[in-house]
Amino acid sequence: MPVKAGLLMGLLCLFLKAHGQAGERWFFTFGPSVSVSPTFEGGRTSVSLPDVTGSHHIQGMFSPLWGFPNPQYSRLQNLGRKIHLGFQYERFFSRKFAVVTGLELGARGYIIKSDFSNDLLVSYRTVQLPLQVSFSPFPGNFWAFRQNVGIRLMYASSIPERIERNIEIWQKKSITPQLYFGLELIHHSFSAPFSFEVGYSHGFYNVVRHGYLGLDYVNPVPIRSTGSAFNFTVKYLFKEKIFPAKATPVDITTPDIYDQMAYRNVKDPVEIQVGSDTILLCLHDDQTVDGDSVAIEFNQRIIQKGLLIQRQEYCFNIVMSQNGTNTLVVHALNEGKIPPNTCVMRVQCGDLDKEVRLKSDMNNSGAIRFYR
Repeated sequence: MPVKAGLLMGLLCLFLKAHGQAGERWFFTFGPSVSVSPTFEGGRTSVSLPDVTGSHHIQGMFSPLWGFPNPQYSRLQNLGRKIHLGFQYERFFSRKFAVVTGLELGARGYIIKSDFSNDLLVSYRTVQLPLQVSFSPFPGNFWAFRQNVGIRLMYASSIPERIERNIEIWQKKSITPQLYFGLELIHHSFSAPFSFEVGYSHGFYNVVRHGYLGLDYVNPVPIRSTGSAFNFTVKYLFKEKIFPAKATPVDITTPDIYDQMAYRNVKDPVEIQVGSDTILLCLHDDQTVDGDSVAIEFNQRIIQKGLLIQRQEYCFNIVMSQNGTNTLVVHALNEGKIPPNTCVMRVQCGDLDKEVRLKSDMNNSGAIRFYR
């Protein structure tokens, strides 16, 4: 199954490679979890022996409320029972699609509550390897939700011991796949330092060998857990790398077309306030790709010649001048199959992530004016 999952991820990468601005992100992740799968033998959540020990109820562990400190575990183990820690690597192919992998350390557990005795807390270690796809079908203006779907390979291990003469734990190590679905709240810019995710992992196989001796039975009652759990995860973005697309040049059939640009009318510019002198601009076509090509002028100097506007973003940096108006003009070199010449310019500068739609023709040019 891991091999098949890897092949599917590879095919998806090839399919998405040409569908947007690509790059990489690295996240540090942490947060609490709620185990939801522990039961006694037969799927029961309670067992009893009337008139002797009363009823005994098993329920999933809510990690922030339980397990720290607990004398039979080290500080690191107790911390692992309270929150899961890890990192994620994300390879994105556009602002809507990405594939994710990484490593996560944590724990699952359960609590047994008895009528006539103290509550017992038991946990087991987990290591998870996520293999999932992320997509954002409805990006918002400031915040957006994206869906994370895939599998997680979970390594679970129990340490042999007896807890207060009531629970016996036998050694068991297992690697099992789990289905995963998550809903993540992200900032529209995708470069904000924090995002937040609520997810659910569903297991299918028993990953523990535990037995409850709290009853007056000769043999312990087996305990079952598939490791299924709800997670709340805070993701901290500590590194991002954008792969710039290669510009596709076009042949200019009219020799003096660049001289003609000086006589075109420049429309009233869209004014954008920025927080630094260096600005990242990304140009793309978000509608029908019909062969539009442009030249880009910044502060009365042509900085990009003969760019073919495509679905995939083409990004470049500009540096604002301390003297001058800092005006960027987009000149049409043709009007494609569907006039006029249209493009979307995405402006990124610090926390700013703004899209501007510009329309140009052979007589008029769209413009943006930047100011501090």
